[in-house]
Amino acid sequence: MEYTRESDRLVVRLDPGDRVLDSLETLRDEEDVDHGFLVGIGAVDEVVLGHYDVESQEYSEETFTGQFEVTSFSGNIGPDKIHTHIQVADEEFETLGGHCSGAVVSGTFEIVVLLGETQLPHHLDERTGLDVFDL
Repeated sequence: MEYTRESDRLVVRLDPGDRVLDSLETLRDEEDVDHGFLVGIGAVDEVVLGHYDVESQEYSEETFTGQFEVTSFSGNIGPDKIHTHIQVADEEFETLGGHCSGAVVSGTFEIVVLLGETQLPHHLDERTGLDVFDL
């Protein structure tokens, strides 16, 4: 992982074999980021997608392997949680998407983290069973 810090953002490049969420955790710790939103694009050869069922309050997850273009990656970073969603496309231009529980870079992965002023800790929302911003 390589990155540079600007006044209100971090520009990040991940390399083949880098684990996306592990890299973002390292970035959060090294740069003391407790508030930010992120966007990115790239290529991965493994992605773990999750889907949340509000009624049962449970995630289901599935791991996909292959050569995928990341057509959309977005999320937020708080002091206690990194929450991301991802959409990937395969060689047939079919797309998959959902909550991103993990991904491994195959080519490159480019991310911009936009820093804010409001800390983004999370708390458990009893109604939905989800960790939500504690604003």
